[in-house]
Order: sequence, then C-alpha cells, then structure tokens
Amino acid sequence: MNEKALQEIVLRLVLSELARTGERFVPVTSSNRHVHLCQRDVERLFGPGYALTPLRDLLQPGQYACRETVVLEGRKGKAVLRVVGPVRKETQVELSYTDCYQLGFDPVLRMSGDTAGTPGGTLINGDRRVSLERGVLVAKRHLHMSPGEAAAYGLKDGDLVAIQAEGDRRAQLENLVVRTGPEHSLEAHIDKDEANACGIADGQLCRLVCQQAGEARPPDPMSQSRLVPAPRQTNPLLHTYVPQPSAPQDASPQSPPPQCETKTKLWDLSGDPHCLLSEAEVLWAYSNGYKLIRCPKAAVVTPLARDAAFEKGIQLIQLT
Repeated sequence: MNEKALQEIVLRLVLSELARTGERFVPVTSSNRHVHLCQRDVERLFGPGYALTPLRDLLQPGQYACRETVVLEGRKGKAVLRVVGPVRKETQVELSYTDCYQLGFDPVLRMSGDTAGTPGGTLINGDRRVSLERGVLVAKRHLHMSPGEAAAYGLKDGDLVAIQAEGDRRAQLENLVVRTGPEHSLEAHIDKDEANACGIADGQLCRLVCQQAGEARPPDPMSQSRLVPAPRQTNPLLHTYVPQPSAPQDASPQSPPPQCETKTKLWDLSGDPHCLLSEAEVLWAYSNGYKLIRCPKAAVVTPLARDAAFEKGIQLIQLT
C-alpha cells in the first residue's frame, strides 16, 4: 500500500469518527486554472499520436495533473494552463472569475461538462494553435462522493449542500452540487478565488451543513437553518434482498404452501471501489432497518464496524 492510499484511509477513519458525534466534515481542494483536452486537440497541440504525461495523481480516482502546459489567449491577455488528464470527449477550460476578467472572457458559471453557450478561446503550444468555439467556463463548486460516502452522509447525486470554513475569515459557501458515483472520492472542489476569500488551505476539513436538496437559494446570513447537519436519507443504491425459500423435502398435494418470502433490506456497497465501512455506517444501517451489508473485496471494514455488526445482528458480506 502506497503512502497516498494510507493517508486516504486514515482520513476516512478520522471523518468516520467525527461522524459518530453527528458532525460531518469534508476535505476541500481549490483548483487553479487548468484545461481538459480531447485527444484531437492533444494531437493538434503536441503532434500526431501524442499521449499526455502524468505528473502527479489527484485525489479523484484516475485523474492526474500532466507535465504538459498550454497558453490560453483571451481578448485582454494570456495565461499558462496546466493540462489535467485523462483526455475527455470535449476540450474544457476552467477559470476563476478573476482569470476571466483579467484575460477578457465573459464568465459563465457551469457544471463541468456543460459547455453549451460558453465562450471560446485560443490554446497555444509553440507555433501550434487551436481555436475553441466554446468550452471556457467557471466551474460550479461541487462535492465528490462515492456511493458509500453519500449514503453515510445522507445525500444523493444532485443534492445541494454548503460547507462552513472556520478561522479568521470564517465563511459559509453554499450551492455545492453533490456528484456521486464509483469514480468519485470524498472531496469538495472550489476555485482559488473562493479559497483565498475564505482562507481555506488545500486539504482543510470544512463542516458540511444542510441545504435544501436539489434547489439553489440566495445567501441568507441571518438564517440558522443551514447550520443543522443534513439528515440521513434513503440511498438509491439501497435495495431489498429477497432470500429464496428452499424447496420442501417431501412435497405432496396435501403439503401446506411455503411461508411467504421474508424481505431483508440489503445495503449494497459492492460497486464502491473505495468502500470504507466504519462503526458509524453500521449503526446507521441498523437504525434504518438494514440486516445485510455487501462490500467489495477491497473494502476496508474497521474492527469497530465488525463488532457493531455482530452486536446488532447485521450480516457483513465481503465479495471474494
């Protein structure tokens, strides 16, 4: 196990222990301006058959910063962008509002991948130039979560949450869009403008606070309702497991019909490659009536989680 993987496991254990107190925290990372390239534009900028060179892994599985950089040209100036891999279906440039004003782009706030109606620009590498018709945007702040993490935090894909940063510049950032799936790992993404304004350092833990699910709202500094931790909700990955009754040994016309099927609720985490099952998640599953928890082979199940499952009569199924 490498150092990065060990650090991630330790972080998840810390967050799980905090969750036992009813507090929800998430690590926050700020993104500097960067570009995601499609393969066609990679070859137009670096040459036919060119492959991006990984420089360092990012926290999100499969994502990495590349050694390659390009220059973005706007109406008012130029700036160097780090390329982030792997390649995507469409080239996308992510800037902050400050970058947009300095370079001469009209800032358009969008979720990553939603490039319709965004301005274009010019990417330059030496004497090679690529003109983009669209794709320059300011990324909406968002929160990555694996399915297991989303279930433990009572959230689902598309929910809106807020984070609260402590310190000299204590602030609350709202309207973070939850993005969940097997390819995601717990991490909130904001841009450098937001991080600098709130004094948030990369990797800092910020408190997760409640916001109306699926509905953005304007800031209201006098409201205290957002300071209540989000209640746990039903996870879309949770479904019902129905054990099949065994066939009767001596079936006959006079034999009574078999008993009705007993439905046992199953929490299926087998699709989460970064599954970490803690005592807090087991106790939550018990309080919500789940009797089976299925985990992938690579799941990390803490000793306290196993003890809690034994005490509460919950069966742990770890795939082999």
